[in-house]
Amino acid sequence: MTHRIARWALAALSAAALLPLAVAAAPKLEVVAEWNRLSYDLGDAAAEKAYEDQQVWKKVLMQGAKVDSRGNIYVSTARWGGKEVPATLSKLVKRGTEWKLQPFPSRAMNDIANPKGLKAVLGFEIDRHDVMWILDQGHVAGAPSGPGDEKLIGWDLKTGREVARYEFSDADSDKKCSFLNDVAVDNDAGVVYISDSGIFCDPLKGGLLVYDIKSNKARRVLSAPEWVNDEAFAFQIHGRDVLKPKEGKPNPMRTGADGIALSGDKKTLYWTNLTGQRLLALPTTLIRDFSKTEEQVKQAVQVVATLPSNTDGMTADRANNLYMTALGKNGIMKRDAKTGTITMLASSDEISWPDTLAWGPGGALYLVSNHLHLWVDGDMDFDRPKVPNFRIYRLPLGARPYHAK
Repeated sequence: MTHRIARWALAALSAAALLPLAVAAAPKLEVVAEWNRLSYDLGDAAAEKAYEDQQVWKKVLMQGAKVDSRGNIYVSTARWGGKEVPATLSKLVKRGTEWKLQPFPSRAMNDIANPKGLKAVLGFEIDRHDVMWILDQGHVAGAPSGPGDEKLIGWDLKTGREVARYEFSDADSDKKCSFLNDVAVDNDAGVVYISDSGIFCDPLKGGLLVYDIKSNKARRVLSAPEWVNDEAFAFQIHGRDVLKPKEGKPNPMRTGADGIALSGDKKTLYWTNLTGQRLLALPTTLIRDFSKTEEQVKQAVQVVATLPSNTDGMTADRANNLYMTALGKNGIMKRDAKTGTITMLASSDEISWPDTLAWGPGGALYLVSNHLHLWVDGDMDFDRPKVPNFRIYRLPLGARPYHAK
């Protein structure tokens, strides 16, 4: 498909501040856990042996990592590789010197045959009350999702109980095209914000959704193509095109609304389209009001900046500073709330596809690096990679997370 930047895009880019990428004094990146191939603790020796013998680990990609108030780390492995993946949401447990993935909240909840279970979790978040908000894409290996598969679940980590469940309607998400991606939680207003990358159709069908916790209702608030879809943008990681050519023709990745972040004062929702460089924003008072029309929301979209790199994961601190992974620069960018200046907070040649960000105890920022582009292309070396395929890093920032009181 030939891509052309529309006039509206040129106007928006001209209006946005083209900010230089400054260099900040980088805090030290600490490796918390790493793997060449992911390994599960299933509590079942036969199942674990089958996982190894059948090389199911080739089908498993780690995407997200989140940390609770006690420092426990949870990871998502959306079943992009197929139904054989033993669990799509797990808690990290140490077995000797090795970190293993233990299905969470339970193995039964991760059973692909469980009609109420988790099918393909990509994005999730842990709020200030230690409630985990689990976003289930529903799609297994890209297939259309079934009834009730696309859902949002609230799981109280302190009590070990489900406290909320919402199954997305056809009006909320297209069950063929949707790619429910990530979440941001506002405990003050009782709202969860959701991005939909819409990648399974051409043209894409990206969007933003808002879920009201108290009323257990949701609404798709933005589907305007110019704001939530790809931006005719191709990029490289470590000099390699993302993705490989297909049938001798360029095959650039195309992904809509992806990274999503809520400002510390809860007044602004930010998002980016993964294949694009615009930082976009909307006032939360507008999109929380379900009486507002799509046109009113569309007209309120602001292009805050044109970023030095496209981004995947995003978050904010309580002081409204934004943190964004920099796919093309192998690290994390920071946008200063007061000046708008964007700096490279941390980077490393060993980081490849910096995916999601998470806050941990003491205001540490966690980062997943997962070589996603190599996995998607089928080129991941599970035996002797130059750098471990999957890593979780920690940055000791000492900042207050956006969801802190």
